[in-house]
Amino acid sequence: MRAKGYSPLAVVQLTDIDPKIYSKARNTDTKKITRKYFRRLMKDLAALEVLDNFCFSRVSDFQIQMKDQIINLIMSNSAYSYGGNVYLNSPRPLLVSPFGNGPEELDNMPIDLSDGKIDQKDIMIWNADNFYPYEFTTSDSANNYIHNFLVSGVPGWHFQDSQIIKTIFNGRYDFHGGASELVYPHHEFIYRLLGKLRPNDSTDEKAVSWIHLGILKINSRKMSNSSGNVISTRTALKSYNPNTIKIFFLNHPYRNDIEYTKEKIEKANLIDEKIASFFCDLFCENMRRMQKLDKKSQTKYSNFIKILDKNYDTRDALGFILECISDKDNPDLINKMTFTLGLRYY
Repeated sequence: MRAKGYSPLAVVQLTDIDPKIYSKARNTDTKKITRKYFRRLMKDLAALEVLDNFCFSRVSDFQIQMKDQIINLIMSNSAYSYGGNVYLNSPRPLLVSPFGNGPEELDNMPIDLSDGKIDQKDIMIWNADNFYPYEFTTSDSANNYIHNFLVSGVPGWHFQDSQIIKTIFNGRYDFHGGASELVYPHHEFIYRLLGKLRPNDSTDEKAVSWIHLGILKINSRKMSNSSGNVISTRTALKSYNPNTIKIFFLNHPYRNDIEYTKEKIEKANLIDEKIASFFCDLFCENMRRMQKLDKKSQTKYSNFIKILDKNYDTRDALGFILECISDKDNPDLINKMTFTLGLRYY
């Protein structure tokens, strides 16, 4: 996006409020745990040289907005409570989502099963710690509601994302990314929630592009901390430099699952060495500084961007760079293309 002249704002949400965190904390302050992992994330991103690409949001920073929104939804009869939990009424009729799930499919994909839900497709927007016998009605005051419900629990997972999107972007943004396993229920629910939260007088609604990435696997199983099937970033960086790790991912279509193997990471390492050797030989021989692109190189760079425009085809873009190196093209061109892909050689 930057190479095409845009100024993108990329927001990464950090889920620092979640029942799993509370369970892990036990007698420890949850903030100590979230700070620990946030520092680890920042160190890993800095080591990978991608830290300047994002800004970060924490769920805990948006609690007031979330609680206010929940109260507004209750008061407008768009949501209801049962046992302390709060559920958003499913819109009627259910429209086909960007993911192809129509009403019939959604009928067969209930989530957050509960005896108290009016419709099993209703979305939980507040997850209470305990079951409360008291039930909220619109005749009660907002203060009474906060006292009885919103003091003990956490915002629903799907509601967290949608409320932060609404707060930061007013619900209007261009891309929403995540792993392919999040299509349902998470992104399906976010899509429906944003439709509910968008102002009624909205006239400039834009279509969001949903980008779903494949799963990273080891031994044909998803890489995850919970299963112990994982190679940490810092472990990988002990054997390979940041460019090699980036090339490993860039050399695969982003929508496909990726199997982490020694052969594939070594192939990425060879590509990195070929690019690095090109620049090393250049500077050792000529001590040359990079200049502006000539007309021929500008045309080739435009062709490179066209490759990336084809659904972010980073694999063919890498191949194009290697072809330009083999053809001994302008080093300024090679530098600009590698930089565009996030690779840093000097």
